[in-house]
Amino acid sequence: MHKTLLSAALLAALTLAAGTASARSPAVAEGAAPTGAEAQAHRGHGRPGLPRDPVDALARLDTDGDGRISRAEAEAGQQAWQARREARLAAHAAREGDAARPVERAARKPHGAHARGGRGFDLVADFASIDRDGDGYLTRSELRRWHDAKRAERRTEGERRFDAMFRAADLNGDGRLSRVEVDEAMPRLAERFAWFDENRDGTLSRDELRAARPQR
Repeated sequence: MHKTLLSAALLAALTLAAGTASARSPAVAEGAAPTGAEAQAHRGHGRPGLPRDPVDALARLDTDGDGRISRAEAEAGQQAWQARREARLAAHAAREGDAARPVERAARKPHGAHARGGRGFDLVADFASIDRDGDGYLTRSELRRWHDAKRAERRTEGERRFDAMFRAADLNGDGRLSRVEVDEAMPRLAERFAWFDENRDGTLSRDELRAARPQR
């Protein structure tokens, strides 16, 4: 069990260090895949060829079209997202024959826009921090600044966790992981040891191990 936990924790640290997690909003929250017109908006607000961007996707919350997001608009967006999420859970539960448990779980545990630990920010809870000029509205530049700052924090935290996990796996303290050490601490990576050992020296360096992170 200890080996499995260490391996899983190291993989999580690798993912976090890579900065792969994006800030999510009530409208583009974790697990809330948009459909229909919403999906079209998520692909660039209905305009083909524009890249997906978690900050620009928030433009849909600007319901009065003034180029800003008020606290009321943020709250309405969060409530709408939560309602859609609960409806999806209820529909799924109905298909599975248990209508109560998923909805109760949704109300009890943080998800998506409410998630912490580096996976996003809550526009309502973080409104004052994002609103740098204190005018009661969130602009694109304020949201971009906040998003980039949080991404940097996640990357720093990921590097810290990765370093701690690497040192825990490096049993002889030589700064490299031998096959024996990988077998002991990271059995899920052991079968791909040779794949990541690009210089064929029989050990994995920090840089080689970073290449093992999940790609998105």
